[in-house]
Amino acid sequence: AKPQKNVEQRIRLAYHVASMLAEFDSPAVIQAWLIGLNPELDDAVPIDLLRSGDLQRDGKKVLNAARAFVAGG
Repeated sequence: AKPQKNVEQRIRLAYHVASMLAEFDSPAVIQAWLIGLNPELDDAVPIDLLRSGDLQRDGKKVLNAARAFVAGG
C-alpha cells in the first residue's frame, strides 16, 4: 500500500482531536466517536476523514465536530 500524503500532519491532527476529547470523556467514548457515523460530518466517520480526506477542509470539519461534541457533552 502506498503511504498517504501528509501522514505526520494527519497523525498530529488525530492526536489533537483525541486529546481534546480525552479531557472530557472516557477512552471508550472517544473510540466510538472516532469510528462512528457523525451527524456533524454528514454521517461521515471522523477517523476516515482524518486518514484519507482533504487535510485542510475535512480536518477542519473533524476539529469543529469534536469541539461541538465537547461543548454539547
